[in-house]
Amino acid sequence: MGSTLQLVTSLYQAYNDHRSDEVAKLYATACRHRDIAAGAEHDSPAQIAAGITWLFEALPDVHWSCDSILVDGNRAAITYELTGHLHGRFGSYQPAGQSLRLAGVQIVEVSNDAITSSTDYWDGGALHRQLSAAAN
Repeated sequence: MGSTLQLVTSLYQAYNDHRSDEVAKLYATACRHRDIAAGAEHDSPAQIAAGITWLFEALPDVHWSCDSILVDGNRAAITYELTGHLHGRFGSYQPAGQSLRLAGVQIVEVSNDAITSSTDYWDGGALHRQLSAAAN
């Protein structure tokens, strides 16, 4: 499939194309994704695809802009900004077209040309402030 940088680039392209099937293909059969702010953990490509599909449905215009990608062997750290508008239910948040802009960092590990681990860190408080304030 490719180098660590190629896999990370393909991952963010699949995110921005809203292709959960392509996201799943980038992960190894034995893998783990942790979303720290949401307290979620997925341990299969199918679970990861289902989680990202839910996000695509809630934020149909969601987009990730990568600020930097730092690669060290089989690991990468990606700083990004996620933007979008809430048009579907997102946990306890009711959709009202609220704007969302979140900064985050994702750590990705690769083995045998597939992603084996990803951990996503973003500010849950910023999400709450933006989706709550805009809905009131």
